[in-house]
Amino acid sequence: MREVIKLVANMDPNNLNENQNFFIHETIVTAKPNATIQPLHRHPFYELIFVLKGQGTMQIDFIKNMPMHAGALYFLSPSQVHLPLVEGDFDCFVLRFDLSVFSDKAFFENLSIFNFDYLMVEEPSYTTISHLISTIYTEFIHDNILKQCSLSNLLRLLLIYIQRLLPDVVNAPLETSHFNALNQLMSEHHYKIMQPSEYAKELKTPIKTLNNAVKEYTGLTCGEYIRSKTLVEAKRLLLYTDKNASEVAYELGFVDTAYFNRFFKRETGLTPIKFKKSSL
Repeated sequence: MREVIKLVANMDPNNLNENQNFFIHETIVTAKPNATIQPLHRHPFYELIFVLKGQGTMQIDFIKNMPMHAGALYFLSPSQVHLPLVEGDFDCFVLRFDLSVFSDKAFFENLSIFNFDYLMVEEPSYTTISHLISTIYTEFIHDNILKQCSLSNLLRLLLIYIQRLLPDVVNAPLETSHFNALNQLMSEHHYKIMQPSEYAKELKTPIKTLNNAVKEYTGLTCGEYIRSKTLVEAKRLLLYTDKNASEVAYELGFVDTAYFNRFFKRETGLTPIKFKKSSL
């Protein structure tokens, strides 16, 4: 039986008509082993999950068994399919936002946090992040003057602090801006198969510069990275929709189904049909 992917479109699950661009909540679970905080789902906004207590695992797209325990900080981008599984008592902060929370759009373009899945935070950074998130939560639940401005500024401080915990190589502004721009453009094109030169042309960036930026972040060439993102989207469409291989091939810009089948088998060792059947 195919798993149904729930689209969590509202930041606040208790307010289905909310128009806010920010939400934070402390999630405390007393659960049996392998219980889910939410079913397999995705959403159209950004999400941070910071674990305070407990044990569990996280699945993001097709990567499973990533650890969830005190200090685990997860970065979830729009449309990533994910599933948290917890064991026993569990406590975490869930923070959600969309980019309209920032008056300066260039701020987020210089962040590379959401190019990663998660970060393990140790002391003294654990205490600092706990304090920052608790301060944001306190501000969120009270109706103080200039609340929205305060939340935006506190969120910026939190994201800047997390950014500084990342390796120096991914804090280089030029590489970050090029890599972020590529990821944004791939998302806008719905991860269709394209040549690096086509992306470079649209970004008005030399292909060598783009390739260097991708290499710094991922260790892959630009072409390898683009194909890896197309492959993840192909898996999503095959597994979480009723589209067949021909429909997926067309949606992802392959010239024909045979080319898509060869691409998929080369990358996974399985044909699209066998992949779909093996995952049911």
